[in-house]
Amino acid sequence: MKTSPLQPPTVRAARSATLRTTLVLAGSLPAAFAAQAQSSVTIYGIIDQGITKANNGTTPGALLNGRAAPDDWVVKAGNTSRIGFRGQEDLGDGLYARFQFEHRFAADTGAASNANVFWLGRSVVAVGHNRWGEVYAGREYSAAYWVPLNADPTYWSYVSQTGSAYTYANYVAVAATVEASAIRWANSVGYKSPNLSGLSFELATALGEGARKRDSSGNVQYKQGPIWLGLAYDGFDGDNNVAIVAGGYDFGVVYPTASYSRAQGGLNGDATSFTVSVRVPLSFGRAYASYGQLSPATHLDSKMLGAGVEYNLSKRTLLYTNIGSAKGDGLTRTTAFDLGVKHTF
Repeated sequence: MKTSPLQPPTVRAARSATLRTTLVLAGSLPAAFAAQAQSSVTIYGIIDQGITKANNGTTPGALLNGRAAPDDWVVKAGNTSRIGFRGQEDLGDGLYARFQFEHRFAADTGAASNANVFWLGRSVVAVGHNRWGEVYAGREYSAAYWVPLNADPTYWSYVSQTGSAYTYANYVAVAATVEASAIRWANSVGYKSPNLSGLSFELATALGEGARKRDSSGNVQYKQGPIWLGLAYDGFDGDNNVAIVAGGYDFGVVYPTASYSRAQGGLNGDATSFTVSVRVPLSFGRAYASYGQLSPATHLDSKMLGAGVEYNLSKRTLLYTNIGSAKGDGLTRTTAFDLGVKHTF
């Protein structure tokens, strides 16, 4: 800015001071806005590639979750590959907004896990507060899912998993043509509480929008120190639902868990199931083993055993191998093994 040599020195000094003040204020505005609203976006995922083979036992894959086609070598993920995007914006005073979108695919072919639902894993947006919890809407896991997931040492992965057959009592609410996943619901609206001295809960409803009945789900979990306890429910009504209770105690050198589930109605009918599992930390990774039993109303029970080992190559990459075996009443035993590598990012 030019000043006239005819201006008095006091006027020139005043204008110069005003200009400096304006520049300082202008430069501080971006920092002020940044302090009020900070945001981040993360790309994450899993790439899992392995080989598996099962014998030609007649106990079906539904009773040995993770099993591929019988009597053949198959390239197959132990844990479904995925890529996702999640972001969160700090709105100040403990408030935040977030989103999460996740696509599932088969790494051996590049094909989507579901041809009709691209964001199969999740497509959800939420607004919350650090002290008061959050409200979310979109495609999200059933609130009941988290309890049986934590009861399974494989987290529903590999051929050794207890999975939906034994921790969810083989409950399937509707056909895949109506809802693409038995453990996720489209058109969900839910609330997740904050952690209250180890206690947390989640409640959700999934609107049917003319395609199915409205679903309701929820869970209550307590995790404090070595103790974990969980209760969960998912259902349309009194005739079509599943309820789960589970718990565990971490002794440090070994972490046993157990679960009991009861299903009513659904596509597979009434059933009960239970599991007992153990996970053992090792210097190079961990080992785990499980037993599960499913007792449907038909009285044609099935029992499974599974065990596996994970070897950590780094914080993000591990090798795994597992064996699982199941036998249903009146059927021959099906046994499968897998071997693979999983990278998370």
